[in-house]
Amino acid sequence: MCGRYFLNIALDELENRYGISNIPDEIKEHQGEIFPSNQAPVVFNKDQTKSIGLMNWGFRPSYSNSLVINARSETVHQKNLFKESFHRRRCIIPATGFYEWKTVGDQKVKHFIDIQLEDTISLAGIYDYFKINGKEQLAFCILTKDAPQELINIHDRIPVIIKKEAEEEWLAEKFTPGIFDYLNPKGFTFQAETV
Repeated sequence: MCGRYFLNIALDELENRYGISNIPDEIKEHQGEIFPSNQAPVVFNKDQTKSIGLMNWGFRPSYSNSLVINARSETVHQKNLFKESFHRRRCIIPATGFYEWKTVGDQKVKHFIDIQLEDTISLAGIYDYFKINGKEQLAFCILTKDAPQELINIHDRIPVIIKKEAEEEWLAEKFTPGIFDYLNPKGFTFQAETV
């Protein structure tokens, strides 16, 4: 599960990292520790043009009062709530790192996790439209996967991270079978610290 993440990046760095110009100033107000239901910057293709905008974290299905913040990468293409978005509305959630909690006795210990040599990481997401406070708004979900061996002692799930070379295809507004190859990337070196 991914229940919290962190973003701290200047607008010009965000522009350079994702090749997007004219990022709205309001994006800089939505940084720091990001919680479910918060608005946060999301990279997505809009009419085949890479864009960045604010979306709410969490799907709000009409049949439930619960906020759905994560989708399991192993079944995202099968579940009714997610499969249409997985095929046509994939996105990237820029992050500096993410948080997971380790259960120690009857306490939960918060850990900050990031990737060595990467200032900004791209969390894999999907998005859709939902009615929020009476009006239709965009919302995103973060995809998760089994944790790698070096993090399994903290939590059994982590966000899926998209490698730079896979970002363009991940954001494409169409489905190709190769998309599944990006759901379990190898080669990252994680570092974790207690916060």
